[in-house]
Amino acid sequence: MERLLAVWCPGILEEQEHGREARVFGAVVAALEVFATRVDPVRPGVCAVPTRGPSRYFGGDEVLARMAADAVARETAADAVGVGVADGLFAAVLAARAALGRGPVIVPAGETPSFLVPWPLSTLDRPELADLLVRLGIRTLGAFAALPGPQVLARFGAEGALCQRVARGVEGELPGFRLFFPRLSPGPATTVVTRQAGFWGDSADVDARATRAVAGVQEVLGPEAVVRGRLQGGRGPAQRARLVPWTGPRTDGAGGGPGTGRGGRGPGGQDRTGRAGGGTTSGGPWPGQVPPPAPAVVLSRPLPALLVDGAGGAVGVTGDGIATAVPARVSVAGGAWAEVTGWAGPWPSDERWWSVRGRRRQARMQVVTATTAHLLTRERGGWWLEATYD
Repeated sequence: MERLLAVWCPGILEEQEHGREARVFGAVVAALEVFATRVDPVRPGVCAVPTRGPSRYFGGDEVLARMAADAVARETAADAVGVGVADGLFAAVLAARAALGRGPVIVPAGETPSFLVPWPLSTLDRPELADLLVRLGIRTLGAFAALPGPQVLARFGAEGALCQRVARGVEGELPGFRLFFPRLSPGPATTVVTRQAGFWGDSADVDARATRAVAGVQEVLGPEAVVRGRLQGGRGPAQRARLVPWTGPRTDGAGGGPGTGRGGRGPGGQDRTGRAGGGTTSGGPWPGQVPPPAPAVVLSRPLPALLVDGAGGAVGVTGDGIATAVPARVSVAGGAWAEVTGWAGPWPSDERWWSVRGRRRQARMQVVTATTAHLLTRERGGWWLEATYD
């Protein structure tokens, strides 16, 4: 569990109409960034600093906490400020709250569970859970932590079980405690940013912090408003990726449905050799797939195009996948003609070869002009602009 220094500024937990609290909190964050390369604004009035590197550099948690307290006191003037150090954000914030009026509170490494024991259930910020537990005679985090875990899960569900793990000091953070907000630093157009991620050896936490930020955006805009690209099988650029709602970090490249075409998957998940297979990914095999690099712009609706040779005759593709002539000029959507300075392909594909009515034959070709490069698709007796390489 990550060891953190937390700063608690009760006087600026809620921003008033004139914005003074936000400006003060921005100054607090800026003051901490003088000696800490990573400062996480958790919510207005609360921020955290990983202590691993700074404590080693400055001589321990106590020295770091004193430096933070002095720096914050200079920025907040008469406002009360608490500074605490503990394992995990939850305990660190409680230590900072306990430090109000008495100087920094340092919870020794490994002693977070015992530190949490006397705190009331209200610190979990779950009023319904706390009310029910109090009626059952459970009033402190220690008493809650002592309950059998399986029974807590059965009675209070996954969230109750997670709260118990936090009360036990096994988990360091309550879900929903961090708030997503884009502006905290002083000044008209500045934002709090994380600099030199991993400088103190904490690079593994970058993904976790990014995940929390994206989850915050989803809470504000809705789950369907945040999407991520997902690789999947396919030959054309529009088929090889799709946008899906973000549900958390993924480490796999799992893609869409089964492959189709010669060498791909047929009905029942079998390829043409009869070998069974599950869902495919972008790894193929996908005969007819356009080689990299991928185009920069993929059109949602292909545009009609004309491709002719030096004599003005239309360039086609034979049944064997060979161009009938050397491309010389190209026109897109009835626009001006452009000279073709280079070309590659065609790459033919025969999709849904097992279906009589659904069979689809295509061929793709890359053509280069003086200003850009196009990916053209030959289908239904004509050429279509599918993507560009701008």
